[in-house]
Amino acid sequence: MISEYKGNYSYEKWSINYNAPDLIGVYYCGKLNYNNSLIPLYIGRSEVSIKNRLLDHLQQSYWPDVTHFGYRTCTTKQEAEDLETSEIQKYRPKHNSTLKFSN
Repeated sequence: MISEYKGNYSYEKWSINYNAPDLIGVYYCGKLNYNNSLIPLYIGRSEVSIKNRLLDHLQQSYWPDVTHFGYRTCTTKQEAEDLETSEIQKYRPKHNSTLKFSN
């Protein structure tokens, strides 16, 4: 089962530690628009811990334009993989590989 979207949390270590779960799912890294809705700049998947993946990305400083994050938890790895693919195709985030846009 795929959960409802949860976010928009500040993309900072303390916020990730407090808000992101140690669960399988898809996470959205981006910035807020004028409505305080997240504009996804990167969409990724975690097969173990959303929190750990976000902390890894933050430590590597991959995206200086990312200010917020959100996520959706999934029950299975396959659900997370399918959701990630469909969300990347839907939003076409600028930091995701163009290979995932095909289909």
